[in-house]
Amino acid sequence: MITMKNRTTHRHFYRMAVNALLVLTSAAFVAFADMDTINPVNQNSVSTAIVAAAVTPDSATVGDVLSLEIMVSAESADQRALLRSAATVIVPPDAERDFGGFVVLSSSIEEGEAGTVYRYNLTTFRPQTCTIPSLRFLVNKGFSVDTLFTDPIPITIISVIPADAADAEGGLAIMGLKAQQKTGGADIRSLWILLLIALAVLAYYLLGKYARKKSGEHAPAVPLKPPYEEAIEAIEKLESKKLLEQGNIKEYVFDLSEIFKRYIGRRYDTIASELTTEEIVAWLEFSGISFEMRLCAERFLRTGDQVKFAKWKPDQETIDSFMKDVRTFLEATKPDPQLQYEQKTERMGAVE
Repeated sequence: MITMKNRTTHRHFYRMAVNALLVLTSAAFVAFADMDTINPVNQNSVSTAIVAAAVTPDSATVGDVLSLEIMVSAESADQRALLRSAATVIVPPDAERDFGGFVVLSSSIEEGEAGTVYRYNLTTFRPQTCTIPSLRFLVNKGFSVDTLFTDPIPITIISVIPADAADAEGGLAIMGLKAQQKTGGADIRSLWILLLIALAVLAYYLLGKYARKKSGEHAPAVPLKPPYEEAIEAIEKLESKKLLEQGNIKEYVFDLSEIFKRYIGRRYDTIASELTTEEIVAWLEFSGISFEMRLCAERFLRTGDQVKFAKWKPDQETIDSFMKDVRTFLEATKPDPQLQYEQKTERMGAVE
């Protein structure tokens, strides 16, 4: 019981520390600039990159489709060429989480001479004026990361109810309703039958749960393998699936990311499997891991997010770097058995 309490306390501490560090990091990178366009247009710039957003139309009824276009570009041709190069990775906002009260129906990405264009078809089901929130784009150029934000865009939601449809008391005038009709008495026999069925299902569930609990008490506990051995075994199973040969790059990166996060979680007693990439990167800053290995982990996680969430198809060199980065991190952070034994001996001596 004491071990579980301490672990829960550590998890709350890590969560609070990671969230605080993310807020400070985001505040340090955000800057804003202006551009002139037709329709609601918003833009900000960090370093040499520029982001601009426009929505059409700026008013709609509930359920109408809105077209949102966002361009990530730069001021000069050389800078735009750098943004289009393989060395630069752009991570767009999360379509399921970052659009506030709007639902993303579809999205697409187009590379052009002027920059990278992200197109979204949005709709809302809220019958009041909504705002497309400020959207964040991460531009990863090697070991440098720019954070770009669009300005919020208000959208006027037009009511479909006619202005003269309200009665004198301010409510809707509903015509043609008849008085409540009387029917025969309720047949409670069907209710008793449903109640008996529900009780039978509940009894079956409780008996099954009790039987599983009793059988689990007698089953011997299987000790977990050390984090490094478990990760290497999982990698070998992943490679045996031959996902890359089948063209399933996205599934391959998803599985490799889960193996990597589980290793970090078990190796450093953290909740890495439950953290986002930004939270893990923030945790790495105070983890005690060497600077080179922190860069290795961040490069894999950020580039992998492009494949998993932005429908980006990397070249062969980038695909090969995924496994290389993970194996390099595992080998560099593999626990030393002799050191662990000495530390355990010291702890036992301190207890005595």
